[in-house]
Amino acid sequence: MKKGRLGFVDLMRGLAMLVMIEVHVVNSMMDVALRNTGWFNYLNFINGLVAPSFIFISGFAFMLASQAKLHLFREFRYDFWKQSGRIVLIWFAGYMLHIPFFSYYKCTNIATHDHWMKFFSIDVLQCIALGLLVIFILRLAVKSDRAFLVVVTLLGIAAVVPAPYYYAINFEQWFPFYIAMYFTPVYYTIFPIFPWFGFMAAGVLCAWVFLKVSKSGGEGLFMRRLLFIGLLLAVVSLPLMFYLKDYMKLFSDVKPNILFFSGRLGCVFLILSFSYYYCEWRGEPSAVILYPSRESLAVYFMHLQLLHREVWWGRSIIQIYPNSLGFGASIAAALLVIAVMLPMARVWNYLKMKYRYFGRIAVWSMIVFGAVIFMLR
Repeated sequence: MKKGRLGFVDLMRGLAMLVMIEVHVVNSMMDVALRNTGWFNYLNFINGLVAPSFIFISGFAFMLASQAKLHLFREFRYDFWKQSGRIVLIWFAGYMLHIPFFSYYKCTNIATHDHWMKFFSIDVLQCIALGLLVIFILRLAVKSDRAFLVVVTLLGIAAVVPAPYYYAINFEQWFPFYIAMYFTPVYYTIFPIFPWFGFMAAGVLCAWVFLKVSKSGGEGLFMRRLLFIGLLLAVVSLPLMFYLKDYMKLFSDVKPNILFFSGRLGCVFLILSFSYYYCEWRGEPSAVILYPSRESLAVYFMHLQLLHREVWWGRSIIQIYPNSLGFGASIAAALLVIAVMLPMARVWNYLKMKYRYFGRIAVWSMIVFGAVIFMLR
């Protein structure tokens, strides 16, 4: 397997990252009345593929990157601590994005119960961090590849198939609310592990098969089959889901339904296949895609800071334009945010590549400096 062929992973993750910026801008700044227009349903469907793609490719990329490092992980060498630190950093970033105020005084004296419900809510980063932690622990503990794949498959099925029943359970009977939020979409939680962990499990399994077939040069055949499976899942699951929901009225919440999962997994397979074939045709993705992909955590964190932090004369950008823009202006705003993120991602990646310890020193410096500012404000 040639290293260059793995550009399709960067392409898929980069596309998900750029569309995710558009999702956050449109949801926060576009006039709500425009949601009733016919075209918005198509945009909303495309936007709804971002999280499944992002979670799936996180599992896929982890499996690809970790396969050659298993002995280092199990011996608790440097790579073990590096991977552990990355998972913790993803978790930390997820919670810091929801911190009520960047001030210890305001958090302890002004923040309300609702603020803390938002802080502890589970977004895509916490979902990814927990999923990666589970996969990481399993990879360390389960020596047999076959047994590992069986366990991941069973966990993926357990996250998806009974999800409607999990949603009816009040997990706060057994767990503190900040733990219960990981199981069902209570309060402000958007991405509980049911059924979203299923996408990560699918990514891990898909990557394992890809690695297996790549040893004999069968990547092309695998991607053709994946393209067919994805098309079949999407064409069968999505119309059936909407029919059962809108006409048969069998359910109202689509997210825990297995057809929601299978339909979007089919679309994710299609995106992965198209990314692969694009890179086979054109080679490495454009820098517009490449650097936001490689620095996806930094881009994710920084673009939300740009949108939500009250640094613009005491207000955030979305407070200045709260669901008040037209569609064109919203897309222009999204492109402007992307234009700001691109050089940031490029410079950050360059410094990390040029100076071996720059990334770790810079991240820890920002955390320590930020903690000091937080405590003093």
